Amino acid sequence: MTEVDHGPGVRLPPPVLVGGVLALGWGAHLFFPVTLGPPMPNFGMLVVLLGIGLIGWALLALVKAGNDPRPDKPDAAIVTTGPFRFSRNPIYLGFLVVVLGFALRWGDLWGWLALLACHLALDRLVVVKEEAYLTTRFGAAYEGYRKRVRRWV
Repeated sequence: MTEVDHGPGVRLPPPVLVGGVLALGWGAHLFFPVTLGPPMPNFGMLVVLLGIGLIGWALLALVKAGNDPRPDKPDAAIVTTGPFRFSRNPIYLGFLVVVLGFALRWGDLWGWLALLACHLALDRLVVVKEEAYLTTRFGAAYEGYRKRVRRWV
């Protein structure tokens, strides 16, 4: 009997993780503001839109390669096109750019702490599992890609 591939074992969907941390940061921003600098709502929104664009570009590359973009599903192929030429995790990088945009919009401590928390959570709870899975699933092909392309940027 063949073992069924259940993907990398990421249980909490990354958008939920990032959204939860961002919501906590927003609540703290509203009720306990700790100003670090002037809010930059227009520039921050531009950064948010850039992050969303990066996420969309990466999702398109994944789907074109035949992969289900959900991190709890098995991968059909290693994707090395589109934004995956520059980052092994462009979707998660896009999430961080979105949170950065909110930090700039708010101009306070909570946005920056949310950015740090999102980075640590994605790096430790998602990326590490995905990398272990991809190494097992694709072996030398993934290791070669891993040597050529940085984890984040």
